[in-house]
Amino acid sequence: MSNGSVIAFRTWRARLRVWAVVSLLAIISAACGSSAPVVEPESLPDTETVGTATVPATVSATMLATPTTCATGFVGHDLAHTTTGPGDTSSTFDGTGAGVGIGDLDRDGDLDIVLANLSSTSTVLENLGALEFRPHDLDAGRFRGVAIVDATADTWPDIVMTTGLGTPVIYENPGTGTLDGWDRGVLDGVRAITYSMAWTDLGGDGDLDLVTGSYNAELTARRNSPILGDDTGVILHERNGDSFEVTRLSDTAQALALITSDVDGDGRTDIYVGNDLATPDFLWLDTPNGWTPSTPFSTTSYSTMSIDAADLDNDGRNEFFTTDMAPAEPDDRYREVAEDMAAAPVVDDVQIPVNVLNDPDGTGFANAASGQSIEATGWSWSGLFGDLDNDGFQDLYVANGMRSDALFDFLPDARLIEENQAFRNEDGNLVPNDSWGLGATEGGRGMAFADLDSDGDLDIVINNLDTPSRLFENQLCGQAVEVSLDWPETDNINALGATVTLEVGEQTLTRSITSSRGYLSSSPPVAHFGVGDSELGALTVTWPDGQTSTVDNIEPHTTLTLTR
Repeated sequence: MSNGSVIAFRTWRARLRVWAVVSLLAIISAACGSSAPVVEPESLPDTETVGTATVPATVSATMLATPTTCATGFVGHDLAHTTTGPGDTSSTFDGTGAGVGIGDLDRDGDLDIVLANLSSTSTVLENLGALEFRPHDLDAGRFRGVAIVDATADTWPDIVMTTGLGTPVIYENPGTGTLDGWDRGVLDGVRAITYSMAWTDLGGDGDLDLVTGSYNAELTARRNSPILGDDTGVILHERNGDSFEVTRLSDTAQALALITSDVDGDGRTDIYVGNDLATPDFLWLDTPNGWTPSTPFSTTSYSTMSIDAADLDNDGRNEFFTTDMAPAEPDDRYREVAEDMAAAPVVDDVQIPVNVLNDPDGTGFANAASGQSIEATGWSWSGLFGDLDNDGFQDLYVANGMRSDALFDFLPDARLIEENQAFRNEDGNLVPNDSWGLGATEGGRGMAFADLDSDGDLDIVINNLDTPSRLFENQLCGQAVEVSLDWPETDNINALGATVTLEVGEQTLTRSITSSRGYLSSSPPVAHFGVGDSELGALTVTWPDGQTSTVDNIEPHTTLTLTR
């Protein structure tokens, strides 16, 4: 792949040149609830240590709650947080918004929410149950990405946020079971200027590593100062005791998105970076010879804004979906973008300005989005996979919208308003679905899926821009199995990087235990399986170090914790 730094600002439209200038000037000048009752979960007897393939695991099981309301879609609720940019105007770069993270911060069994903010207070929403949340304030500041991980290896989840201008900021969990008293600090050994990030256990050695990516459009001329950090590009931080060993994989990046996933199907976790501003996407494979650059995709998005991975057809291999900026139908609001695209130089024959779904076809990858409705979904940010209707196939939801004085000054409030797009997976094919009530127009950026009311279906949290963040309560119901992992005696307590499979009827469903997904956001380390009415077979965990544990006699509508 070309890493040429000159490409970044030879942008695909004249307006992005304005974006870079305006955003730099701006940076220099500005350094809920549902009333429906939920049946409380019923505890099941813990099992003894079970028979396994290579390592034993102890299983505890709890019945998921039974929702009292089942309907045909989702119900939206405002959350006590609004992400805003500085001042009354909106630079193009402020229009890119901020992310969301979900995890059990107080270890009470309910998943909490963290919403980053660009210029005001970021918010921690404590889950009180039944989709009621109590807000707690974090610092005011310019924050972008959110990850909830045990970065300090003390078994309590921490909050790590990026700024785009300097090194990541960590809020260390006080470990008291409350969501106040966070200790703000920095990560020892991390000097990378960070916009996007991903945490996982690379190499399966039982600790958490960090990959960071910079986005140069937001960096000021002081980007190499000791205050802001001194490493741009894509940086690998491999845990070594209490600090990190640093390897620069690329000295340039426009990394709006970054995930870790097994791309080539060899069982090792790879690093995939989605670049904006016409810079080619980057991929490094974990090989016996070290981190090896690779270009397996014959097609990628031109301005990659989000990446997610999922096994859409239940064949054991992940597909990879990236978002871009392309209206489904001719749209006069895109007229200047279209004119500049027509005049833009061709960077290579790989990047195209639409969404891309790279599907492994046996010899490589083919773009399964070509000619399909998922190819053009609007000005799209997060695109996430999850089994929203619990039928055993993972669906797709895409958050849309943009605000920019430079790009859309002819629109009210300089805001491009577009509906979010939902797609139902019908036997491996993603089909538009308008019946779920997910066509929101508030302007989503970061997004995460999680079962926030412990009833077995995935709810959706979106960090909108200039409007309240939204929770979409899933009322589709259906049976599910949810799996969490516990890997004590390691510094990777949640076994990030593990793979979980479940036999459901005649199919084998595959899920990854991961954190960072989509755009600037992170989901909880829980494997969610929609199982419908199918008979359940064995559940197998492949731990990050390659060892496996197998559990039989799985009951539907349960949440399982496997402790190695």
